[in-house]
Amino acid sequence: MAGNGNSGRKRKPTQLKLVDGQHYRLNERKNEPVAMGELSDAPGHFNDQQRAIWVYAIQHAPRGLLKASDGPVLETWCIALCLHRKATEMVNSTPVIIKTANGTPIQSPWLSVLNKQAIVMRSLVSELGFSPAARARISLADEEEADPLAHYFGE
Repeated sequence: MAGNGNSGRKRKPTQLKLVDGQHYRLNERKNEPVAMGELSDAPGHFNDQQRAIWVYAIQHAPRGLLKASDGPVLETWCIALCLHRKATEMVNSTPVIIKTANGTPIQSPWLSVLNKQAIVMRSLVSELGFSPAARARISLADEEEADPLAHYFGE
């Protein structure tokens, strides 16, 4: 299972390997897939708040990073953020401890929603390049450059 990418450290992007001087390892990546197509319009089933989050994410994501195949991941992140915001509003406006019909005190169900959506969002920010740590691992080549090494070697 060592080569399936499901265990251990995440693979470093090829561009970052170039910057780190690991040119000797580039042959390992010669068949690395390149995603095509840009993301643009939000899914048709989104509500206004989800659509606004989508537009904001597209406008503020690292330029050239998100591609059409990333749409479902971004969709999940947008929905999670929307639900997280709603749960935050409810936690802020209702008691954290409530009583059931028989008088037993329990945690507000909104806290569970809040925490679950935070976990979903946290797992996706790395995939989407939405955190400082994720962006530190990303290096995007200029689209006009025919030779990706030219950027690093001034050729």
